[in-house]
Amino acid sequence: MADPNIKVYNAFDFFVYEVDFSALAAGASATGQFSVQAEADFLLTKTAYFADIAAAAETVSSQVIPLVTVMINDTGSGRNLMSTAVPVGSMFGRGDLPFILPRQRLFVASSVVNITVTNFSAATAYNLKLSFIGEKAFKFGR
Repeated sequence: MADPNIKVYNAFDFFVYEVDFSALAAGASATGQFSVQAEADFLLTKTAYFADIAAAAETVSSQVIPLVTVMINDTGSGRNLMSTAVPVGSMFGRGDLPFILPRQRLFVASSVVNITVTNFSAATAYNLKLSFIGEKAFKFGR
């Protein structure tokens, strides 16, 4: 007999949840969130960020590395994903080279993921976009 605690998924589909923070002032904190859609669990596999200063144009050599820390909380499990806020570069890569999680992270359907960012720059405000890259995991009735 199958263990009812083990989830069996029938289909997977690539998906990205995005959380944006506009004009995050020096020394300020902000909270954003995404809600995992009710149709499927979400398996997070990679994370990426994009940052700019006042929407200025960037080249490869002038990419912004924001002085920002990130804390992620999964309300579905009630857990933080880290013991304390970490620099964005420790948990997020750039779009062309995303951070690959050491193992997939499951967020259950209909849960909310809270993200708190803190700008620890003394003088710079950032526009920050965080991408949570993974796949929707669908479970259909038997």
